[in-house]
Amino acid sequence: MKFILFSAFCVVMAAAMPYDIVEDEDGQQFYAVPVSREKRQTQWGVNQAGAGISHTGNLFDNNNHRVDGTASAAKNWGSHGLRPDQVGGRLDYNHKPSGSSAFVGADNMRGYGTDVNAGVKYNIHQSKNLGVDLSGQYGRHYGGPGGTRDLGSSVFLNANGRF
Repeated sequence: MKFILFSAFCVVMAAAMPYDIVEDEDGQQFYAVPVSREKRQTQWGVNQAGAGISHTGNLFDNNNHRVDGTASAAKNWGSHGLRPDQVGGRLDYNHKPSGSSAFVGADNMRGYGTDVNAGVKYNIHQSKNLGVDLSGQYGRHYGGPGGTRDLGSSVFLNANGRF
């Protein structure tokens, strides 16, 4: 079900993108897709615990909304041989005018289950000298030797000021 919702979201986002139809001298029509360069970031590393790679990039950005995505994979090794592979992903949403944001992410370790986390931040007040926001997060573990269980939830009221 989640895959179907995510796929539908991707199709809707692709359909909402502006496409221009251009025609060449022979009458053939082509879609002209606007191209813009966005900063993408790939990180990788190898150490005594294992090797990993992650890639972060912007999926959608306009004057009011921004969606970023991250995908990661890791191969762990230790003193007792190879451990399971890890894969994960995360989507981050930011509402630019209000400064509010949300995220959802999942990490799977083969044989040990999947951790799913989601969170939101609502910007209550923002001025030059004072910022107040309310944030919350929830996590749940699915499958693996320990079975399905809550990882925990939290709610915070954050304030910061300049005096």
